[in-house]
Amino acid sequence: MNLDPEIDARLQEFASAVDSAGWKLLQSAPEYEGLYRMIRYHLGWTEGSATARHAGGKKLRSTLTFLVAEAAGADWRCALPAATAMDLVHNFSLIHDDIEDASLLRRGRETVWARWGNAQAINAGDALLMVAYQALFDVEPRLGAGQAQGAYRRLAQACRELCEGQYLDLLWEGGPTVSIEQYFSMIGRKTAGLFQCAAELGALSAGAGLAREEAFGQFARSLGLAFQVADDILGVWSPEIETGKTAALDVANRKKALPATLALSGPDSPAQARLAELYALPRRLEPDETREAIGLLEKLEAREQARGFLEQLRSEALARLDEAAPGDAGAQIRALVGLALPVVQGASL
Repeated sequence: MNLDPEIDARLQEFASAVDSAGWKLLQSAPEYEGLYRMIRYHLGWTEGSATARHAGGKKLRSTLTFLVAEAAGADWRCALPAATAMDLVHNFSLIHDDIEDASLLRRGRETVWARWGNAQAINAGDALLMVAYQALFDVEPRLGAGQAQGAYRRLAQACRELCEGQYLDLLWEGGPTVSIEQYFSMIGRKTAGLFQCAAELGALSAGAGLAREEAFGQFARSLGLAFQVADDILGVWSPEIETGKTAALDVANRKKALPATLALSGPDSPAQARLAELYALPRRLEPDETREAIGLLEKLEAREQARGFLEQLRSEALARLDEAAPGDAGAQIRALVGLALPVVQGASL
């Protein structure tokens, strides 16, 4: 997506602020340097640099925190502790997600587990989560005591829900068909909860009050649902070079992502029966089976149905943004929605 130069400059400013704060938190004694080298590698930072270098990821969640703080009438810098925590929590989840999915690539590079092994990657993810919580209390400008406590509580709840959603996502691999309602409940915890938390922490940092926190949170929740639907479509039909992740991994792992959920819960047909056979196998699909499954998803029109849900959720998110009355910051938040949810075109998003 081509962004307005002014907006792009702001996003770079936000990213630089978060990375600089994270860099300070991730310094260590020499004997632990290997641990933090893994974390810095995952974050895409240049080794040996005194300044953090943003080299991967859109930083959607931390940017959302900053923009909501502005929309609530504050200087975006007041939300730096919360935004830094959101970015680090998201990256903790990616390190663990790559292990759980046995994904070899993240942002076009080897994943942490693929390079250093599962055990060290688990430990690096755990350490990153703890550093994220430190950010709420240690990053300048410091949050007030009440704000920090409220932020901690919200972030802890979002992380708990993320783990609950991830549990279901893994549990359903190779299992029975799930309903559309179950799918959206799962991604509401796995993905949308962190988006909602990011917006609420932005409003909280600005001292906006509970009503506006909730209004921005509901917008962000809809955005998070739409983002996961978009990611599910990309996970099947976008080439590896575009996503920076292992191609068609959701299909190979028999995940109940939205295209598969729609196809498996639709009317009975020979194509659906064969897809169900493949998704019931007690192992990862072989490359030829993965290609067959993708063909069956296309035959069952799962891509077109998933696009319909994406557009519905995009519209819902924008309507809820209007209800939150973002003021002058609204245009930039809408630009962020465009960055998070590219327009569906052709074979990919």
